[in-house]
Amino acid sequence: MPDKITINVSAKTMEGLPAIDPEVKIMITEVTPPNQEVAQVTLANFNGSGSFEIPAPDTFPTWQVNATFSRFDAGSGFFFMPRGNANPAHEFLVSRLPDEWTPAFKKLSELASPRFDPLKKVVSLSTDVDLKKGPAVGDLSAKYDALSGTPQVLAKTALLNLFAVLSDEVDPIAGTPWFSYARKIVRLDQERFLAEVDPGLFENVQTIINELSSKYKAQGFFTEPPADLPLHIPNIPTAYHSDKNLVQIITLKKDYEQGNVQLTVSFLRVDGVPIHLLDCDMDEHRNIVLHSFDIVNHIVTGGTNPISMHEYIVRDSAQTAPDGIAKIDLGYRLT
Repeated sequence: MPDKITINVSAKTMEGLPAIDPEVKIMITEVTPPNQEVAQVTLANFNGSGSFEIPAPDTFPTWQVNATFSRFDAGSGFFFMPRGNANPAHEFLVSRLPDEWTPAFKKLSELASPRFDPLKKVVSLSTDVDLKKGPAVGDLSAKYDALSGTPQVLAKTALLNLFAVLSDEVDPIAGTPWFSYARKIVRLDQERFLAEVDPGLFENVQTIINELSSKYKAQGFFTEPPADLPLHIPNIPTAYHSDKNLVQIITLKKDYEQGNVQLTVSFLRVDGVPIHLLDCDMDEHRNIVLHSFDIVNHIVTGGTNPISMHEYIVRDSAQTAPDGIAKIDLGYRLT
C-alpha cells in the first residue's frame, strides 16, 4: 500500500467545456465509522483539472470526496476505498451558480440569421410589452439593446432561452417549431414570456391533450390537473381583462432534460375579437414532489432563474453534439 493517496479531479460545465474557477475546496470524509473528516484541500486557479496527495489510511475505510466551487454547483461527490484504489479520478459535471454570472447580450441587429429571424420579426411587432414585475418595456424592438436593471435583464435572458427551446422543439402535428405560432410578445418575466399567437396553436395543443394516452404520452408530453390551471391566469396582462374575457385555458408540458417546457394557451374574447395567448415557461423538475418545492421557492425568488435554464439548454445541446460540446446559439453568453 503506498504512503500517499493521489486524488485526481476534473470538472466540465454543462456545455462540455473545462470548468474554470478561482477556488475549489475539496473535502474528504470517512463515511464508515467513526464518520469523520479526513482532509481539506484548496485548489486555487482551477483550470478544469487538478490533483493532490493525502496520507494513506492504515485501516480499510470508505471515503467520500466533495467539491465546493466558488462559481459552480458540483452536486454530490464520489466514494472510493483508498486501500483498494490509491489513485482515484473523478469528473464533476458542474452547473453555474446564478448569482455568480451575468449575461452579455448580442445586439438585436447582430443576432445571427436565419436562426434569429423569427424572433426579430416578432420583436419588431411587439410595441406594447410589459413586465410581470417591473416597469413596462413598451416597444421591445426599440428598447431591446438598452434593457438594463435586474428584472429586465432576467426577462431578456428568459426570452432568449425560451426562443431557443421553442425553435428547436417541434409541434408534432404541424411539424413546425412551436415559436412559429407567435405573432407579438405582450409580457416578459424572468421565467416566461406571453405572446399573442395563431389560433392553430390552441387547436393543436388541445388535440395533443385529447390524445395523450393513445399517442403523445410516449413522445414526452403530459398535462397538469385542471385545479392547477387558475395558477396561470395571473400571468395574463390586465389589458386583456381575463376576469371577464377568458373563455378557456389549457396547458401542455414536454419533457426537457430533468425538467420540462410548458405551453399554456388561453382563448379570450376581447371586445368580441378572439385572441389566443401563449404563456411559455420552463420548470426545473419533472418530478411532482420536487416541482412542489420549486413552486414554494419561486414565491421567494420571483421564479425560475433563467441562468439555471441556460444550464439545461446547453446540456441538452451538448448531449446531441458528436464531440459533447454545446453548439447552440442563445444570443448571449455568461460572464
